[in-house]
Parts: sequence; C-alpha cells; structure tokens
Amino acid sequence: MDMDVSLIVFLQSYPGLLPLMKLLSLLGTKEFFLLLLPAIYWCCSAALGFRLGLMLTVSYGINAFFKVLWHSPRPYWVSREVLAWSHEGSFGLPSGHAQIAASFWGLLACCMHSRRALAAAALLTLFIGISRIYLGVHFPLDVLSGWAIGAGILIVFLFCENAIGERLCRQGLMTQIAISFAASLALFLLFALGRSASAGFHIPDIWQANAFAQTALSLDPGSAKDALSAAGMLLGISSGYAIMKKKGCISTGGPARKKALRYLLGMAGLFVIWYGLESFAAEAYVLRYLQSALACFWVSFLAPLCFIKAHLAEKEAES
Repeated sequence: MDMDVSLIVFLQSYPGLLPLMKLLSLLGTKEFFLLLLPAIYWCCSAALGFRLGLMLTVSYGINAFFKVLWHSPRPYWVSREVLAWSHEGSFGLPSGHAQIAASFWGLLACCMHSRRALAAAALLTLFIGISRIYLGVHFPLDVLSGWAIGAGILIVFLFCENAIGERLCRQGLMTQIAISFAASLALFLLFALGRSASAGFHIPDIWQANAFAQTALSLDPGSAKDALSAAGMLLGISSGYAIMKKKGCISTGGPARKKALRYLLGMAGLFVIWYGLESFAAEAYVLRYLQSALACFWVSFLAPLCFIKAHLAEKEAES
C-alpha cells in the first residue's frame, strides 16, 4: 500500500493535469450517463439505448455488491499525503468508474462493429481508470479489478444476450414485467448478501478522521442507496422497454429540429422526476428505488409516448 500511495502522490505532483483528469472522471459518472443514454434512446436507436442501459444498471449493481463484500478503503482514507481531489462515500474496491467504463464503452464499441471504435473505447477506459488514481479516490488494484470485472460482465452479456432475449420476447407482457421486477430484486439481494457477508466489519476511526479532514464529510460506505438505485433503474428501463415494444416502438429518425425538441422535452421531465424526488429519496430507501424506477420508466416508455402524442416522433409497427 505504501508504494501505491507513493505512486498517487507522484501523479498528484502534476496539478496542471487536474482539469483533464476531472473531465475524464466525469465520463464515468451516473450524471453523465443520465445525459447520454436518453439521447441515444430517443434520437439514435431505442434498442441500442436499452442494451446500454441494461449493461449500465447491471454493472452498477454488481459493483455495489463487490464494494461492500471487500470493504476496501480509498487512498485518502488511509493517508493524508493523498489529496482528495474528488470524494466518494462508498468503499473503493473495485473502481466503479473503471468497471462501468469497460462494460459500457466496450458494449458500445462492439455494437459499432469497428476496430477504431474498439481502440477508442479501450483508450477511454484506460484514461478514466488513470484519472481515478490521480484524483486520489482509488488504488491501482481498485482500477485493475474494475477493468477485469467490467470486461467479464461484457463477455457474459454478449454471450448470453441473444438466447435470453429471444426467450423473453416469447413471453407475454405481464410476464416480462414480472421478470423485470424479479431481476431488480435479485440485483438488490446480491448487494444484501455482500453486506451480510461483511457484517462484522467496522470502519476504522482513522479512515473516518482522514476522510473528514479533507472533505468535511462523514463516511457511510455500507449505504444501500447505490444498490437501490441500480435495482430501480433495472426495473424502470426493462419494464418500460417491454411495454414500448408491445405498443409499438418510437422511430428515432426525423429532422434534427425534432430530435433536439425530443431531447429537451424528455430531459426536462427526467430532471423533474430525478431531482424533484431526490430530497424524499434521501430519507427513505423505498423512495430511492421508486425514484430510479420512475426516472428510467420515463426514459424508456413515458417520454417516447409523449413524443408521439406531440408529433415529435413517429410510431413504428408493433413488434
């Protein structure tokens, strides 16, 4: 660990890189994906947007499981030599940014069927991971494990997607929604299993003291809020997409003006749901789950329905 701390301190001796590293780190945040995924779903391809959203939520939930299972500290929790140029309240191993970058950007590159896209995704994933080390929120092992787990999730997803997707498409709508709900509960239960396996662990006082000294924030790394968000997002996007497929998919074509209006209208609704319920969701775990589910249900079904009603999009044939 001393060598890892020395490496981070060395990297942080180049403060001129801070704006670039913060930008790279931003590309792995939940807020960034809240901006990007709706644009893909509403304006490029609903099917692609669904696949990427599914990958994001599953990877997000699996990361929450491993974090509480391994309960590893972040660099600035254990050493005040490391500057907290970002702050995180969850455990450090594995890096969520590195894991989600490998799985999300990897899937997008695979869908583009281009070697250049694969190379770009690999470079982006590499630099996002480095940025997390530079910012003082991850050890190198956190990033390496995140890359490995993210790549594993991507491989399993690509291997199983067609077989599972074909089987689900043969089910009725209510069965598909029930399966979506069961899958979201399973994702949260996975987190609960990880937390129960480490129930005897207590955060050392020195971790709390070091983190508070730099950020003035107390640590609560065992919180279930990230796992609940992932589970709710999985329910919302899966059930919404299933309903849209049965009712008739939105056509993502059309002039640029209509696409821009779709995005602006849709994002306005998403922000109202997400941030309007944020204060309530912070107080109750059930509301955190419902907030995420409703936000993704808006993206996957309610917003496209509004676009069709407002003549901002056409309806494709039922499928």
